[in-house]
Amino acid sequence: MTTTSESAAHSVQQFFSTNHISSDDTILVAFSGGADSLALLILLTQVLPIDHLAALYVNHRLRAPDELAAEEKLNQRNCELLGVPLYIERLDESAVAECARQRGNGIEEAARVLRYAVLEAKQRALGYTYIATAHTLDDQSETILMRLLQGASILSLQGIAEKRDAIIRPVLHLTRSDIESVVREKQMQWVEDSTNSDTRYLRNGIRHTLVPQISKLFPQYRESLQQAALQAQAFASLITPQIHEAEAAITQHPDGGVLLYIPRLQTVNRLVVEQVIYAAWSRLVETEGKRLPYRTVCSVYEAIMNPAGEGDSVSLHRTRLERMHDHLWWKIEDEVLAESYVSFVYSTRTELDGERQLIVGPTLEGSVPVDKRARLNQQMLVPPLIARSFCDGDVIELVEGTKKVRALFADWHLKRSDRWRVPVLEDRMGIVAVLGGAYGGRDRVSTRCRIATLAPNSGTLYSVTDREG
Repeated sequence: MTTTSESAAHSVQQFFSTNHISSDDTILVAFSGGADSLALLILLTQVLPIDHLAALYVNHRLRAPDELAAEEKLNQRNCELLGVPLYIERLDESAVAECARQRGNGIEEAARVLRYAVLEAKQRALGYTYIATAHTLDDQSETILMRLLQGASILSLQGIAEKRDAIIRPVLHLTRSDIESVVREKQMQWVEDSTNSDTRYLRNGIRHTLVPQISKLFPQYRESLQQAALQAQAFASLITPQIHEAEAAITQHPDGGVLLYIPRLQTVNRLVVEQVIYAAWSRLVETEGKRLPYRTVCSVYEAIMNPAGEGDSVSLHRTRLERMHDHLWWKIEDEVLAESYVSFVYSTRTELDGERQLIVGPTLEGSVPVDKRARLNQQMLVPPLIARSFCDGDVIELVEGTKKVRALFADWHLKRSDRWRVPVLEDRMGIVAVLGGAYGGRDRVSTRCRIATLAPNSGTLYSVTDREG
């Protein structure tokens, strides 16, 4: 009788054959120590020479030091049992939070970006052919569900690619149940990440709340979603050449920003234009993957299809569109916020009322002493994070219980005419901080995002300073 391990190893060999990966190639495994990556490493030792394999563990410093130390120790022992060398890379304590702040896509995305950067650097240093990640069929299903329910385009429904350049995913066609069986048959113990059960993270919420209900009604949901991904991939192969051709409508403006050539874009399909807008956004912010709300994409599209008069402009998501003959000039906009302001907290300094700035980071001087500023636990944030003016009815969950923000202002004897100036930080779960320290009050942080008194000061600091400070 064929065991799960034997069947899984055969699946990995088929993956190698289909993607023309030979036994002479060398592979660096992205190794978290969880069941998925441990099973991947076990299976690779069964189909490749041991000396063609290495594992890399990235410590993001996002959990308690004792948990991470135990995790590293177990990972070292498992790799020793398999005879595979393990490399350990430890990020700076604030690296993930800083990356999340810069990119504006949340902690999970920032950790992934940094992890891949470390993997690619180590791959180059070792001269290995491929990087292998342990994404499974369950991960594929969760990804497609997440994108589908977020209203993503059909191109985003391609899901996780089994091979992209030097990144390979040999167990993408195996379920999480298969993976765990492989480890159990080997009688090895895997790492359990304490954050994997926290449903405040979107993927965990889908995994633990939504998927169990779907599986009751549609037992074959994984295969169905994988089929949808294959259809999206086939569609992408047809439309991608059109997108690349249309991207010629993007040019750089000599004074910064990008130009979009209106007549060219008015002749192509909307889906193509939307992808060109995303490409222009990447050039505008000079980075890949930085979030652009779809409502902003729609606004840019409308400006292309129905351009206003010469010189007319519109403000969008901290950027500005301006009509210049047959072009739209899209540039980053720096503006002072006014009463009832709202701003995404993605930059180090945000102008508030013409007199003060919201600052982010531990190295900036401000009106509030560093030890009294709001230090937020970034792991507990559910992006996007915004700063806004106070609204009547605002409440914040504090150690002493639920408190009306209006009552905090009264306790601080803050004038009603000045209350709008105080930044209220809010994410999708509610208010996380009220920054009253620069206005005669205090910087108060919700219990959800509060750093424990005895914990390392690894949270990100938020405060307010005078414009000249």
